[in-house]
Amino acid sequence: MKVKASPSPKVAAPRAGKKSRPAQAKAAQTSKTWKPEGSGAAAKKKLSTLATDAAVSVIASHQGPPPKAPLKHPLLARFGEHLGLGLGVIVTEALSLLPKWNKPVLDGKGQPVASIPGAERVGNHDLLARHQEVVGPKVTALVDKMPAGAIHDLLAGFGKGATEAPGASYRLESAISDMFHKR
Repeated sequence: MKVKASPSPKVAAPRAGKKSRPAQAKAAQTSKTWKPEGSGAAAKKKLSTLATDAAVSVIASHQGPPPKAPLKHPLLARFGEHLGLGLGVIVTEALSLLPKWNKPVLDGKGQPVASIPGAERVGNHDLLARHQEVVGPKVTALVDKMPAGAIHDLLAGFGKGATEAPGASYRLESAISDMFHKR
C-alpha cells in the first residue's frame, strides 16, 4: 500500500501588522487539529481499526530482505578469502597447543562424529574441537549487516575463507599424518 504525499499549498507570508477579522477566523479554523467524524470512543475505535488494517497490510506485503547483490569488488573479495583461509589455518594449527581444543568431537553416544560442518572424517583421524567453524560464521554474520562497498566485499571474502579454514586444516593434518605413517 503506497501513500503519496500531496504537495504542500503555497501560502504567501503574512504582512506585518494587524490581520483583518476574516483572516483571523480563517487562520483559527486551519490551525485546529484534525478530529475523526463522530465523537468519543466510536471515533477512536474506527481510527485504530483503520490504522491496524493499514499496518497489517504493509507487514503482509513485506517480502523479506532484498536478495544479495553481486559483489562490486570481486578481486578484493577473493583476496579476503585467501587471507581468511591462510590466517584461519594458522590459528587452527596454533590451537593444537591448547589441550581444550584437542579433544575429539563426540556424538550423543560418546562416539567420535563422522562429520561436522566443513569437514568429513578421513580414515582414523578424529575431528577435533579446533576443526569446527567458529570465527568465520560470526564474521560473515557481521558483514551481512554492513552496507555494500569495498570493505564489505573484502570482509565477506575473509569470512568465507575463515569458515573454510578449520576443515582445510583437518584435511591437511590428515594428509600429512598419512604421509608420515605409511605402513
